[in-house]
Amino acid sequence: MADRVTVIGWDGSPLTAAARSALGAATLVAGAAHHLALPEVPPGAERIRLGSLGLAARRIAGHRGTAVVLADGDPGFFGVVRTLRAPEHGLEVEVVPAVSAVAAAFARAGMPWDDAQVVVAHPRTLRRAVNVCRAHSKVAVLTSPGAGPAELALLLDGVHRTFVICEELGTDRERVTVLTSDKAADHSWRDPNVVIVIGGAGQVSATAEPGWLLGQGPQPPAPRGWARPGSG
Repeated sequence: MADRVTVIGWDGSPLTAAARSALGAATLVAGAAHHLALPEVPPGAERIRLGSLGLAARRIAGHRGTAVVLADGDPGFFGVVRTLRAPEHGLEVEVVPAVSAVAAAFARAGMPWDDAQVVVAHPRTLRRAVNVCRAHSKVAVLTSPGAGPAELALLLDGVHRTFVICEELGTDRERVTVLTSDKAADHSWRDPNVVIVIGGAGQVSATAEPGWLLGQGPQPPAPRGWARPGSG
């Protein structure tokens, strides 16, 4: 089993001192291609290109030495920490987080997000993500290849929404595009991206009273009683 596993979030900003220290001591580094190209990755460390997280976790568990896993954003928010902490791998991890892609996307949009729903879209779960976008007025969709802005827009056919599409956040190719959902299917979008979907039932108000529960906007008072009002 790996002697130590540190998961480092990366959002395009310079690495913190804690992240640099952990990375400098690593004998195994796992991450995407752009992570493995970071100059702080020790040249003598074994490198694993992240594809299947389960396979990578097994290789890390079998490594004798110090392992680092690099991930975009906050790796504890819909990220790799859940897989690495699964009981079958037996890994204890330390996490050095960065700004999550969702937080960064809402920052680029200049919007609060404590009242937003957050969903992950894969080809097999895309319809569920679309249903959330139909039912709520502010949704952040963490997309994946085959379940991106164009596919989301196609399944929203006939439902008007505004899309804020944030591509390659934190890189020098970052791009933020605002357009209506009916136009999103006509474009090719770069991965990774986050889509903020705005509109629908209960239009978002910038002056609404602050909430207290993540993903829940201000709720109207519940009606008294449990039945329809009487007619007499």
